[in-house]
Amino acid sequence: MKNKNVIIASSGTGGHIYPGVTLAKEFKKNGYNPIFFIINNKVSIEILENNGFEYILFNLSGMPRKISFSFVLFLVKLKWSLLRVLKYILILKPVAVVGTGGCMSVPTIFVSKILKRKTFIHEQNTLPGKANIILSKIVDKTFISFEYSRKYFKSNNVIFSGYPIREEILRTSKLMALKKLNLMDNIFTVLVFGGSLGAIKLNEVACKTLLEVSKNKQMQVIHITGYKNYSQILKLAELNKNYKVFEYMHNIYDAYAVSDIVICRSGAGTVFEVKTLDKPTVFIPYPYATDNHQYWNAKEVEEDKKFIVIEEKSLNEQNLSNAIKVLYSNLNVNSHNVSYKLSQDLIFKEIVQCIKF
Repeated sequence: MKNKNVIIASSGTGGHIYPGVTLAKEFKKNGYNPIFFIINNKVSIEILENNGFEYILFNLSGMPRKISFSFVLFLVKLKWSLLRVLKYILILKPVAVVGTGGCMSVPTIFVSKILKRKTFIHEQNTLPGKANIILSKIVDKTFISFEYSRKYFKSNNVIFSGYPIREEILRTSKLMALKKLNLMDNIFTVLVFGGSLGAIKLNEVACKTLLEVSKNKQMQVIHITGYKNYSQILKLAELNKNYKVFEYMHNIYDAYAVSDIVICRSGAGTVFEVKTLDKPTVFIPYPYATDNHQYWNAKEVEEDKKFIVIEEKSLNEQNLSNAIKVLYSNLNVNSHNVSYKLSQDLIFKEIVQCIKF
């Protein structure tokens, strides 16, 4: 088999891109050549370039929910994207095509199936998107992160794989991370982040809650704001040396390694990362996620006493402070050594077995 190209269709923010990158590393390690189909998105491009992966850009966006001029524009973009996908599938002749979510998965999987390529999708969230439910009926195999998701798929090709966790997240040394981030050892450390674009209310409430405590060296904070209100949070914290503010952090595995408690959204990747690392976490789900899937992602793990869910509409300094105190009081209680079977190993083996069949 001379041609070992594998197409990974992924679009949107890191929630769809990172599982694709993790799978791509597994393919590359085993002699395959992963190539990404992505939309022209700053975050996606930066992630792929930082990881050294080849990509092809498409001018496409998510489908509007109402009939409007935007919907007509979407149909035009979709048509050209289908033709562009057709062109590159014919040129690259991939042995496999994998969709990890976002609008690029639909034209890529659809065209690839017509051209009789082996096709696969990975669903990250507890509540699958409508596109993946439809695509699952035509692909060779569907991988799901949560067993709960299985009931939404009617096909027999569904495999409970879990979520592909980046190996750096599991292997990073705390000591090395402390040096990289210029942080002190043996001080209670809180990591705050809300996603690549940011989370204004989460950022503001977390900053106000943690700023005073961190001034007197009882705590140090790593706050990744996203692009939207980085300047505002940076200005609030600029005189506090124990409050580190970042716009974005590609090496978030360093921040995980040094943190004692995490405050964050509950995208599927984040939920699996903190659970795998056994990090006590306050989840504040993104309230506008499709079908409120972030809330349900968080609820899937909330029974574990190390996780607390606060809906954004209820979020304030008092209940966030209380949640941190509860998690702090339980630190090192019932902690355990994490043994994690890498999801990407299972997905890779299933895909290769299907290719060779």
